[in-house]
Amino acid sequence: MTYLEQFARNRRRREKTEVLTARIPESLYGDFKGYCDELNLSISEAVCLLVEREMAGNERVSGELAITDEYKMNDDVVDTNTKVVNKVAKRSNSNTNRFVTTQWQVDAQLPCPYCGQWLAATNFSRHAKRHLTTTQDIFTNEKFREKIKEMIQAKKAEILTK
Repeated sequence: MTYLEQFARNRRRREKTEVLTARIPESLYGDFKGYCDELNLSISEAVCLLVEREMAGNERVSGELAITDEYKMNDDVVDTNTKVVNKVAKRSNSNTNRFVTTQWQVDAQLPCPYCGQWLAATNFSRHAKRHLTTTQDIFTNEKFREKIKEMIQAKKAEILTK
């Protein structure tokens, strides 16, 4: 009989617990999880038993611990409701296309048709919010298309004359 088999189940501890996080290879985890399932132990309970045994050291030759008696086999076995929680990684929606403004940038700046200013392209979204709109709405709106085109031509001409 292995060490963990001695304690194949189960009354929960009444003592306050701490969370322990450990990283182990997938293959070892799978084997250990299967073994714990066979013994009707949760992984947490098995790790707790192993830690208690390690911390007791050679104090008890028999390998028995007074505090683990509650884990020993008994007739009133209680099933656990502990289930493995698989963390679901959030994936970005690959169907969305980010709106880019490179076609309207001149010297890393963008024209604002609302106020007639040129602003740094990196801060343009913040500026657009002041006009209660978005960058995409400004540059795709038909009513601003001509003004934006004029501002770009004027800026390019200004740069050429420098």
